[in-house]
Amino acid sequence: MTTSKAGAAGRPRINAEKTMARFPEGTLGRIKSVLREGENQADFMREAVELELRRREGPPVGGPGRS
Repeated sequence: MTTSKAGAAGRPRINAEKTMARFPEGTLGRIKSVLREGENQADFMREAVELELRRREGPPVGGPGRS
């Protein structure tokens, strides 16, 4: 019996793109301190990025240079 490669069968990947990011010292500790039950750092970061993208892609609000 052979095994298939990861991602070759089954559900499609929903988080396929990878990146590494560096944060100022203390940032990861701050994130850990506000995580919800069952949430991990990756979940937090995905949600934060999605919310910021929606904010920036949406109609501008506020004064010049503000969104």
